[in-house]
Amino acid sequence: RISGKANIELMSLSGLGVRQDLLRDLSGLSVLGVKYTPIIDEHIVITAGENHEVIQLLGIDMLADPDFKSYQEDAEEADLKSKQDANQAPRENSQEKTAGGLDLSVFSPRAVLVGSKVAERYHLHKGSQFEVLVSDRREPLTVAGVLSGQGLGGAYSGNLIVADIGLAQDVLHWSDKISRIDMIVPPDRLGALQEKIKSFAPSDVLVATPDTRTDQAHKMTRSFEYNLLALTLIALMVGMFLIYNTMTITVLRRRPEIGVLRALGVSPTIILRMFLLEAICLGGLGTGLGMLLGGLMANGALKAVAQTFQFFYFKVPMDKVAVDPLQYLLAFLIGMGLTLAAAFPPLLEAASVAPAEATKRASHEAKVRKGKSLLFVIGLVCLGLTYVFALQKPVYGFPAFGYVAALFSIVGTSLLTPFVLSRVLPLIASPLALVFGAEGRIAACSLNGTLGRTAVASASLMIGIAMMVALAIMISSFRHTVTAWIDQSFEADLWLQSAARAAGSKDGRLDESVISKILAVKGVAAAEGFVDRRIIYEGMDAFLGAADFDVLGRYGNQLFLSGKSTAEVCSHLKGMRAMVSEPFAVRRGIKAGDTIAIDTPQGKKSFVVEDIYYDYASDLGYVLIPRDVYKQIYDEHTVSNVAIYLDKGVNFDTVRARVLAAISGNSLVALSSTSELRREAIVIFDRTFAITYALHTIAVTVAILSVMNALFALTLESKREFAILRYVGAQRGQLAKIVYLQAGLLGAFGNVGGVCLGYILSLLLVHVINKQSFGWSVQYSVPYDFILQSGILVIITAVLSAVLPARMAARTLAPAEVHDE
Repeated sequence: RISGKANIELMSLSGLGVRQDLLRDLSGLSVLGVKYTPIIDEHIVITAGENHEVIQLLGIDMLADPDFKSYQEDAEEADLKSKQDANQAPRENSQEKTAGGLDLSVFSPRAVLVGSKVAERYHLHKGSQFEVLVSDRREPLTVAGVLSGQGLGGAYSGNLIVADIGLAQDVLHWSDKISRIDMIVPPDRLGALQEKIKSFAPSDVLVATPDTRTDQAHKMTRSFEYNLLALTLIALMVGMFLIYNTMTITVLRRRPEIGVLRALGVSPTIILRMFLLEAICLGGLGTGLGMLLGGLMANGALKAVAQTFQFFYFKVPMDKVAVDPLQYLLAFLIGMGLTLAAAFPPLLEAASVAPAEATKRASHEAKVRKGKSLLFVIGLVCLGLTYVFALQKPVYGFPAFGYVAALFSIVGTSLLTPFVLSRVLPLIASPLALVFGAEGRIAACSLNGTLGRTAVASASLMIGIAMMVALAIMISSFRHTVTAWIDQSFEADLWLQSAARAAGSKDGRLDESVISKILAVKGVAAAEGFVDRRIIYEGMDAFLGAADFDVLGRYGNQLFLSGKSTAEVCSHLKGMRAMVSEPFAVRRGIKAGDTIAIDTPQGKKSFVVEDIYYDYASDLGYVLIPRDVYKQIYDEHTVSNVAIYLDKGVNFDTVRARVLAAISGNSLVALSSTSELRREAIVIFDRTFAITYALHTIAVTVAILSVMNALFALTLESKREFAILRYVGAQRGQLAKIVYLQAGLLGAFGNVGGVCLGYILSLLLVHVINKQSFGWSVQYSVPYDFILQSGILVIITAVLSAVLPARMAARTLAPAEVHDE
């Protein structure tokens, strides 16, 4: 919607914007049918009392060819509704308009059009006045109209302000630059004109189609999206075990009926169709309910990831879920596909049963016992392949082999389960008898006798717990690493930034003169200015930063991959030398001593990489150069923030008050202590992993349901055994005790296997998938207390899930169950 009908865009690679005089060079292309218009597309902060938020400022040539965008109709329609809602009679034909029908009030001083969502939240209507924060100053604006949700007004979900290009430049203090130029070029001349424009455009201007910007955004967020997808697929895998378990139970319970039908001449194909129809019905019902619940939960999930997405990538509003029928169709196909895939083995088993074999209750278990050694060997092979895949490099920056390794580790560990249980259950039968009496021995032997169901239930619980353990270790490792990085890197006592940047706009700036004012304050030892801006490096977004390395070398404590001290590295960072962050280096295969070429307003500039430093501020990556070199190249004398170091022994609050007094003037600034920044960083960190907590909770919940499912099946299949026990004197409470012990054993086996598998998955997540996705080195840290507490909770929950099956066992009627004997 922002690009409209434009098929070529001219945008800055250096992050400084496009110089406006390029429009004159494009004027000669008009005779070839080319149309062009300047665009400003930047962040500002709208304020109302204590509330503030980052929204988009869109500057447009309001008199440009209407082929580009349509906005005046939106403004009139929404403003008419606004008047009617306010019981004001609309006055038709009473406003002066241009020949194109545009209300001339948009050219009034400081007049803008506002999106419908902005108007709704801040109670704005035509004539309303409000303020926005830009860097360290307030800019007053007046509402000339409210955009509807159609056309341009629907961009950014209605969270935008549209101004004439001149006003937008005035608000941003941009005298001679714009964000980009949109062009409409005859399709048959697109390639030729692209090359012609490249021939005279500045070297730091990218000439590309709007799809290029979309591709850049996709590359930037791809790892974030794929990691969420991978976690979702693990949860679905746990669900597949539940489906497999359900269909296996269905087939086992009906084996005698299958035998009767087969003896009467019913073909295996008909048997297969019968059970296939049942699987389709169950899968359709489950998928439909899942889609319904997913739609209801989507807004909550969106809120969980929105702040993370906006903080690290784009300040794009994410206030509602876009309902796409194709997504629902895809969800249905995936749900039904996974259902059929999970149900296929038991369905095949049902169709392949011979009549005589079907009447033997132990025939299925005999097959499981016979094949457990083969499954064990296949499982070991899968674990070996896990190690092989983990050593492979990413495919186009995506850790494809890392995810394949995770899949093989899950499959391999699951295949080991029947063999391990067949060895462990007989060994623990006697100890259980000593502790719990005869019920303990019966519980263990019964589980061993129904190994097919026991292994499936244990494996499904194991995967759910493994997901929980792996994510817990990954989050703990990240938290430990980030906390250590913050403690070691944030050495300054105070941090100064503009009010707009503090409110979330990373474009906020301060004039560098504040540094000299701060240095004049008694008690201040040093002040380090830092500035950054987003650039495009080799087709991918990154950050170019500039720092005062002399100050950083004396007071900083940056950590480098080489192990060198901050002072040593910073002493060499002069002239055309730079240090780069680890994500920047890993994603692009850069090492110390390499030369990188960056597009700047003065053309490509080459910098030698002095060293690589650990950084967790952004996975896009940073290139840091000396600030004096940056000022010379960019001709910019602003800073994003200032790190302030105090003299030893001074009173912190006193010096802080002096600094605020020294820089007050007309500047709107935010002065924070290091402890405040650390707390804020941890809050952002916890917010980042909000969705992962929900995903592993879902996985464990589904796994517990699988245990309950298995216990129900085990109780139903053991009714005749329970009846015999009743005849020989067993009490109802003893039968219930057996079921509770079985639940506890399944929970314990799931816990042990889950911790082992979770450890393997956590190694893959931390050292392979995360490293290849984001480029971060993470110190491995295991939260033993959390794993122990969670393990106990899972066992308790598993036992509680046995309440209904235990009651069913206790209500066993002996004569009714054994009369057919």
